[in-house]
Amino acid sequence: MNYTSIIVQKEESYAIIYLNRPPVNAVNETMLRELLDAFDKFEHDESVRSIIITGMGSKAFCAGVELSQQDNFSQDSGKTMRELGRSIVNRIELFPKVVIAAVKGWCIAGGTGIAWPCDIRIAAESAKFRAADTYLGMLPSWGVGLVRMVHYVGRNKLLDFMVLGETFNGEQAVAYGIASKVVPDDQLMEEAKTVARRVAKSSPLAMKYMKKAVALSYQGTFAEAKAGEEEVCALVNNSEDCAEGLKAFMEKRDPIFRGR
Repeated sequence: MNYTSIIVQKEESYAIIYLNRPPVNAVNETMLRELLDAFDKFEHDESVRSIIITGMGSKAFCAGVELSQQDNFSQDSGKTMRELGRSIVNRIELFPKVVIAAVKGWCIAGGTGIAWPCDIRIAAESAKFRAADTYLGMLPSWGVGLVRMVHYVGRNKLLDFMVLGETFNGEQAVAYGIASKVVPDDQLMEEAKTVARRVAKSSPLAMKYMKKAVALSYQGTFAEAKAGEEEVCALVNNSEDCAEGLKAFMEKRDPIFRGR
């Protein structure tokens, strides 16, 4: 697939996906399909240990679905957009590798649907978040605002920013539990790359099943989560990576993980 709404590049052990629909990187159907395609490719690329998602330019990470395209909200196209949005959220949340959001400028509506499910969410000082769908007569519809956020941040914090629909900055996002940390704008990408380099030192097998277990902790029942924990622990703790990690610790050296 030739990408027109995103730019993809590989560096070291990670890939970077730039949302690229100036001026505010608004979402359309093409962007969502291209994101899904990129995730499919990177899942099977063993040289890629993590993915960084960011916005091209300084104005916005992503300002949500293109509001000027009314067809995005028609009965048929609206349903397609919602289904694609939910697919992106599921892909990020269950992706077997770490996904890092590097947010600068505006991150609202569908932009939050992309950023908030990421495993690590780094905000630049310029980052501005807002969840004000109800002030447009709409509801968030990608399975984040009405489904996952109550698990991510708790009922009261969720209602604090969704009921008021006010803009909040990176420091407030950290307090809400939405952002992992805030850094100056000119340090944003280097901080994201530092996280990606850190991730590259971990066991890809353990990271994959850790993410699976965490998602199951709120996607399933308590009993399913406990059973899932035993399943992944039995698999990972009897793996070659685990044996290598323990051996490297005893030998006081860095482990060489192979994902098996």
